[in-house]
Amino acid sequence: MSDSAAGASLPWLLPPPYDASAASLTAHAQAIGEAMAGRGRLWLGPFTPPAQLPVGYEDTAVVVPTSGSTGAAKAVALTRQALRASQDATARLFAADGTASATGGHGFWLPLLPPTHIAGVQVIARAHRTAQVLGLESAALPDPLPDLRGHFDAETFVRLAEPALARAEQLGLPALTSLVPTQLARIVTGTGAADVRARSLLKRFAAVLVGGAATAPDVLARARGQKISVRTTYGSSETAGGCVYDRAPLPGVRLRVLDPDPTGAGRLEISSPTLATGYLTAEGSTDDSPFTAISAPAPTSATASTEGSARAFLTSDLAQIGEDGALNILGRADDVINTGGRKVLPQDVERAIERSLMLRGMVRASVVVGVADPEWGQRVEALVTLEPGLDPEDASSLVRSALRTSEVPAHMIPKQVHVVAELPLLGIGKVDRAAARRLAES
Repeated sequence: MSDSAAGASLPWLLPPPYDASAASLTAHAQAIGEAMAGRGRLWLGPFTPPAQLPVGYEDTAVVVPTSGSTGAAKAVALTRQALRASQDATARLFAADGTASATGGHGFWLPLLPPTHIAGVQVIARAHRTAQVLGLESAALPDPLPDLRGHFDAETFVRLAEPALARAEQLGLPALTSLVPTQLARIVTGTGAADVRARSLLKRFAAVLVGGAATAPDVLARARGQKISVRTTYGSSETAGGCVYDRAPLPGVRLRVLDPDPTGAGRLEISSPTLATGYLTAEGSTDDSPFTAISAPAPTSATASTEGSARAFLTSDLAQIGEDGALNILGRADDVINTGGRKVLPQDVERAIERSLMLRGMVRASVVVGVADPEWGQRVEALVTLEPGLDPEDASSLVRSALRTSEVPAHMIPKQVHVVAELPLLGIGKVDRAAARRLAES
């Protein structure tokens, strides 16, 4: 029987809805293990799985949701080969750079992310891969798996990390974990006794992957100054998770900027053996329009390459690739605000707010969006969260005054600033810009 025929006959694995309990995490971890072993197909999609897979999708092993930052959910179909290519590329990097040389780049994983999105799925899948490669009796995960309900803070991390580190040491494996930027920020910026203890434990992890959203430069600087082995990651469900670590492509991944402007910025294309097959839809059809067959071009200043692949994925991200091959993500092409005929990247304004000394200790986080305007087409507006004790009535004048003293051009300064308790989020830490825009319009 062919691989495709065998895959098509496998049952769907449908774990109960995830509620962050230890039992729920265990059910998902078992299903991920079954899918990686080729004994079933894991469905985490946002609608009911199809009774029969469409032609060309028979090798699907895991289906995960994705929404980018538009709010339109899709079901991404990934093969076991793509998932394993991602796991093995990470291991090759960790073996080569000394993170986990003695174990071929494989290690013991502490899962702290929901196993309902690709980042959380891959943490658990890598632990199963560790067991397979090193001949362990079970996945290289805590036993029992942690309860992730409730607020994540330093005390929570200490409670979960201590037994995980002890178990990793017992197995002779490097300890590894993955966080979203908010989790990392809470640990590295806290001032209490639990925060100090959490940092001392986080330093013992051989690698701490951070992704899902951009990490503030000051948070990264603090973490690295505290000797925490932070590795920034960039990727998506369509690339089976992170495919760029510390702005460099993983082995087997090629990056290319299409139609770069004079600054070198353009849409990012990713060629990699980790790519998804395409999207499944609720109507039973498929969509592989962002995926194309390619022939690998010679590397240029707008190309970063390790090996190349026969397929490419055209992302919605605007990026630059430096002469040294380092990737710089500027923002999403569909987030660009067109105001009075001028284009504004919201991330440029957000970074200016983040870096403003005048706003330090006042604005905790921000998101900038374009709101429909009859005169300008769109107008620039911002949503911010404030530190406790500040008067929301002062926020708009504070932010606008601070930006006027910066290098931000006048047309990029938000016309209005809205104070919210929390920024709306998608998935595991990514800002929901569509929801933010609706809040600004209301």
